[in-house]
Amino acid sequence: MHRLLKFEFRRLFLRVSLYVCLGIVAVPVLFMFYITGTEYFSKDYNYQITLYSVLQSMISVANLTTLSVVFTSIFVCEDKARGTIKTIYSLGYPRYKLFLAKFLASASATAIMYALIILFGIICGLLFSKPGNSSLFDIMGEIQTEPDIVLFIVQQFFVIMGAHAFYFMVAELIGKTGLGIVLGIFVPGLVSSFVGVLTAVISAAAHDNEKITEALSNGYITFLQYWLPSTLSSFTGLFTGSGGVDLWISIAVNTGYIIAFGGLGMLITYKKQIK
Repeated sequence: MHRLLKFEFRRLFLRVSLYVCLGIVAVPVLFMFYITGTEYFSKDYNYQITLYSVLQSMISVANLTTLSVVFTSIFVCEDKARGTIKTIYSLGYPRYKLFLAKFLASASATAIMYALIILFGIICGLLFSKPGNSSLFDIMGEIQTEPDIVLFIVQQFFVIMGAHAFYFMVAELIGKTGLGIVLGIFVPGLVSSFVGVLTAVISAAAHDNEKITEALSNGYITFLQYWLPSTLSSFTGLFTGSGGVDLWISIAVNTGYIIAFGGLGMLITYKKQIK
């Protein structure tokens, strides 16, 4: 296993695509750093920005989920496209070890991108934000308390790792870079739309029962809050706090995604024939 990990990580850090993705992450993050600093030194700045809101802004502008699906698809499908996967399998390694080595290497790439965002976000926040947590108004005008920063960073990490596990599974199943990217990007949204339509149909059928309709509506909202990268920070979060998301539940749910999609990916690796 050690030799496989060494091989995959060496291959990882030799990929030009990794450094391209890191550069794409860095550009908007550094731009946000510049904007925040410029605002800080302006005469009208009133110290309302917090470390939490800075981190949210950094995560939002970086568009990490899209970069993760692009890099993961390239990394996973590259061996299949070049035919080198046959040589790797011919060395006699168990398939689960091959899967784990590639999975951990690609997950590390996504983690490195995330770490870059958080590093610049923390530096920017410490330089230009108001120290400590504070309350903020959501879009309804209600006061919400910002979550613990460490817990927020951990929760966002698990969200992106859950999304990565899904992207990896799709890439392993499809085996084609372009199609893997397209499906990785659009399938989560299609699932959300399907659940929304199904909820609407059932609600329409039960229009005389307000309790069922309300339960279905609340259930759909909860589903959206925890479905794959839906809880990843966005600009909307600057006005809605954590958007009603329980960070501990989010961590648990996304841990389940990592296990479920990772397990399905390994099953696909075992069942798929090498051509």
